[in-house]
Formats: sequence, structure tokens, C-alpha cells
Amino acid sequence: PEPVPPAAPPALPPDGTTTPVIEDVPPPLPAELPPKAAKPAGTAGFDKGFFIKSDDGKFSLKLNGRVQPFYTLTRTTEPRDYASAFEIRRARLSLGGNIHSKQLSYKFQADFGKGFVSLKDFHADLEVAEDTWIRVGQWKRPFSRQQINSSSKLEVTDRAITDKAFGAGRDIGIAIRNDYEKSPELEWIVGVFNGTGDGSRIKSVTTIDDMTGDATTVTTLPTNVPAKLKPALIARVGLNRNGLKGYDEPDLEGGPLRWGVGASVWLEGDYDDDDKSNQKVELDYIAKVEGFSTSGGVYAQTEQDGPGVADAAKSLVGFHVQAGYMAMPKLMQVVARYGLVSDLVADDKTARDQQEISVGANYFGYGHDAKLAGAVRLIKTGDAGFTDVILFELGTNIGF
Repeated sequence: PEPVPPAAPPALPPDGTTTPVIEDVPPPLPAELPPKAAKPAGTAGFDKGFFIKSDDGKFSLKLNGRVQPFYTLTRTTEPRDYASAFEIRRARLSLGGNIHSKQLSYKFQADFGKGFVSLKDFHADLEVAEDTWIRVGQWKRPFSRQQINSSSKLEVTDRAITDKAFGAGRDIGIAIRNDYEKSPELEWIVGVFNGTGDGSRIKSVTTIDDMTGDATTVTTLPTNVPAKLKPALIARVGLNRNGLKGYDEPDLEGGPLRWGVGASVWLEGDYDDDDKSNQKVELDYIAKVEGFSTSGGVYAQTEQDGPGVADAAKSLVGFHVQAGYMAMPKLMQVVARYGLVSDLVADDKTARDQQEISVGANYFGYGHDAKLAGAVRLIKTGDAGFTDVILFELGTNIGF
């Protein structure tokens, strides 16, 4: 091979010295900067409601809404008359999720139906141990299955007469619970509430000037905070088997036998010194199998008839039972219900003595989120006959 020629010597400076010329060398590149911390990210979408949540799961919010427009027609015998109207029976908007941790959750729900706005639920829940939560705020009293049921998941157009007769509804309080609203195999909750409900009240005081005779009336702002705590202790326990959805009345999912039973107690004090208190108990059940569903409850109540809560006398007893069948699986259901409330105080029939016969049908376009419901309800009050008041209801439940 041919020899490689030697490298050229470094260039000499113009003055003839032997110091080589050093060419300009670019400065070294700076050290690579550390990557910037990633900004918190999140996701959004739809899963039984519109949601947004952080990737770490510490924050989330789900938005749900539903509306129930209804047409009602009431026929009365004495005097003979027909009364009909359209109404927005319920228009609910709810927000729920967790903040700062998966162990701290919240729920807010407002209703815009019937021409005014009201707060239905607003509570916070803290998980203090595995499957054990403390809840504070306003929500449904956990007294009966039909009351805990969402009004969007009923079989008949509205709850049975036993619901109002035995004082179900919402209240403000504190409770310790498990996930009883999701029908675990063993459900339980114990809570203390104001005992006066969630409705606002107005108090007016009138004073008369002794000299002039002029009257002055002072009216307070509406409030649902009682002047004195009653209070009410409410507890519930229940058993659910075979994957039962215990707070969803129709058998939309179908399948083999699923069943549940529950019991509730409601004990009131008289710390507000009005000599009025009630003690209540109830037992309820639900069963579903192959499109057939049945549910019901038995109720009893006492009333205070002396200066102390121990001075109690029998007041009301009642029950209701209903049954439905999916004539077309997942699409159409027929249902019937009977209910009775009996006043044990008066010898003669009173307005508290009631019976109910209801028959209805439901069409499920997209489960409960697109449902058409209709019913004919006969409600007998006191000495009246079953046909003295006939109520026809036709409505929808549209939600997400």
C-alpha cells in the first residue's frame, strides 16, 4: 500500500515566529436543564353522568339531571268535577364526587320543579375505616325502602300513601353508615337528626301598643333551623342477597331470584318542650326473579299523650304491597299496588284513614333515563268510597 503523507504542520503566524495559530473554538454547550414538572392532568367523559376528574383520583365531579313532566286528571264525585293540569313534578340537578382524597366525598342536589327552587341534598362523607363513613348534612331520612328509593326508579307514578302518613322525607343531621344506598349484603346506618324536616318555616310575632291599640307584626326570614333540637334518632339495617339492586323497584336486569329485607326505627325526643313526639318502626322487603318484582312495607307509630316521651299511645298502623311484571323484557312493565293506613286514635273514620288501589304501566326507552309512566290511582279517605276520588297520572322521567 502507498504510504500516508504526513499531516501538514500548524500554520505559522505572519511574523515568522514558531507559535501556532489557535483557531476559534465554539464554547461548550450548557448542561441539559431538568425537565419541567408535568402539569396536573385530568379526564372528562360520560359514565352514568357527565364527569371530570384528576388523574390521581383526588378530585372528581359528576353532573346528573332529570325532569319529570306530568299530566294529571282528578275526578271527584261530590261535588262532581274534573280537574286537570300539566306540571313539572320534579326537575333535579345534582353534583357529586370527591375532594382532596377518595375518602372525602360530597353530594349536592337541587329541585326546580313546581315553580320554585329548593335544596334537596347537600352532605359530605368521610371514610373513617374500611366501608365505614360519617355523613353530615341534609339528605333522606333512612327510614323506609320506598323513601330511600329515588323517585326516578319507582314502579308506580308516585310512592304509596304510607310514605307521607309515616313522615318520610329529608332532614339535617349526622350519621355513621356503610354503603347502604348501594345494597351491600349487609346494609346499616345510625343517625341523629333535627327531627323537624327540611321544610322552611316562617315565624310571626304581633305586639299591640297598650296606649294606641296599634298592632305591629314582625316576621322572620324563612328557615329550617329549629329553635330547639327535638331530636330524632333513626337507624336502619338490611340484608340483600344474590346481587340485588335493592333501591330500584322494577326487575329491569332479569335473572334468578334476588331478595332483600330491611328494618328501621325512628325515636323522637321532646327537648323542644312541645309535648309532641312520635316513635315509629317499619319492616320492608323486595324480591325480583325473571322479570317479576314485588316489594312492600309494614309500619306502626305512637304519639305522645302526656308530658313525657314515655307517655305514648298507639297512633297509626299501615302497610303497602305492590307487584310488577316485565311483559316485554327491559321494555314494558305492568304493576299494581294496594295500601292501607289506619288511625287508631279516633273511634270514627278520620282523614288519616286511607286506602289506595293503583294500577299502572311503564315503558322503558332507555332504562329509567327515558321512561314513560302511567297509572290510575283510587285513594279512599275516611268514610268516602273508592270511586269518590279517581286520579289519572301520565308522565315521563328523562335524565342522564
